[in-house]
Amino acid sequence: MRKRMMVTGMWCALVAALLCLDVAQAQAQTSLAVDIQGPGQAKMNLVQARPFAGGGQMTPAEKLQDLINKDLQFLPFLQIVPQSSVPGQVAGATADQIDFKPFGLAKIDVLVTANWTPGGNLGNVELRAFEVYSQKVLVGKGYDAVTDAQLPDIADRFCMELMQALTGQGGFFNSQIAFVKPSAGKGADIWTVRPTGRGLNRVTNYNELGMAVSPSWSFDGRRIVFTLIGSRGHYLGVWSGGGKPQVYTLPSTNVVSPHFLPDGQVAVSLTMHGKADIYLLNSAYQPGQPLVSGSGIEVSPTFAASGGAMAYVSDGTGSPNIYVTTVHGGAGRRVTTSGYNTNPSMSPDGKLIAFTKQLGGAQKVFVMDLATGQETQVTSGGGSDENPSFSPDGYFIAFSSTRSGQKKIFVTTRHGAPPVMIPTGDGAAYMPSWGPLAQ
Repeated sequence: MRKRMMVTGMWCALVAALLCLDVAQAQAQTSLAVDIQGPGQAKMNLVQARPFAGGGQMTPAEKLQDLINKDLQFLPFLQIVPQSSVPGQVAGATADQIDFKPFGLAKIDVLVTANWTPGGNLGNVELRAFEVYSQKVLVGKGYDAVTDAQLPDIADRFCMELMQALTGQGGFFNSQIAFVKPSAGKGADIWTVRPTGRGLNRVTNYNELGMAVSPSWSFDGRRIVFTLIGSRGHYLGVWSGGGKPQVYTLPSTNVVSPHFLPDGQVAVSLTMHGKADIYLLNSAYQPGQPLVSGSGIEVSPTFAASGGAMAYVSDGTGSPNIYVTTVHGGAGRRVTTSGYNTNPSMSPDGKLIAFTKQLGGAQKVFVMDLATGQETQVTSGGGSDENPSFSPDGYFIAFSSTRSGQKKIFVTTRHGAPPVMIPTGDGAAYMPSWGPLAQ
């Protein structure tokens, strides 16, 4: 009898342990997370509760809520749901003041609250993002003596931390994109901007003296290299984070599509012996031996941040196509099999290439998986889309498009999410180059 009781006790303990394990696994499985690199792209439902604020603070509270909503539009894995569509009771901004059950029944995943209290300037604000199922705080931030000028940065920082909590990546909101805007006369200049449209900054100021085009960031984010088309020829420009860019004269009639390597060197397509080849420049920004030289015209080098891999365009077999090789050059392997393919951008991990393919009378952005050779069209609709550029996390893709009538810069993802336009001020904007995260 005693032996039977011991066995029974051991069996109960084992069952209890398994039940605890099942609960722990269920809790782990229900923890919110988004695999932005995976093939699927499920959406999470998010509600921003009406902010809690006194009469004098309601205007800045609503402005901050609107700024957060606009930021969240860039995250395609979040579906913004109006609070009015959920009969949940939100009596305050903290968990003990919220009835989460109606939000759970409505399949809301994330609930955001804002609480304003009197203080200096516009007052103090606390922002929280709750995981509805567990009622746990995903993000909690407080800001004192808030000014009107700080509201956009507060929205960006909050959304950056929310994205970090959900995906493990949050650098989208503080990264920078270099691009080209027309200037006085027939000139063009390089500008930079954050993906949300904030931090707009003019880098060059050539106006009618020349066209600064084809910007490319260094992998440490400290320099931008570009082509300067002047009245007497092409030049290489290098901007080092402040002041006027340095301009270098190269022994070539054309200076096309310069691009930094991970080690800080520059590769550029030069026409030196009757046709365009890709050269590696030395520390004085002068060409040595060709990095890529074939039977056709070689342009548009692009490199993986992880090192080793390189892609470029060659028309050696007739129409332009994308090729890959190593950073040391050598014979390239053609990876696009048909059509007119240009503007490659290699993902930081070297696994994907975004590029432009001619479809009828327009261009569209495609992404190729180098391991499988599969091409996926990620932009569609009206207008032409070109010059794709991967974000530092390899998830987002910036590109220029005429879909709005004028060339503007848009953001999609490697999975082809609906494009969102980046505000860049008046006039056209094109040739985006996504820089690395700030060091």
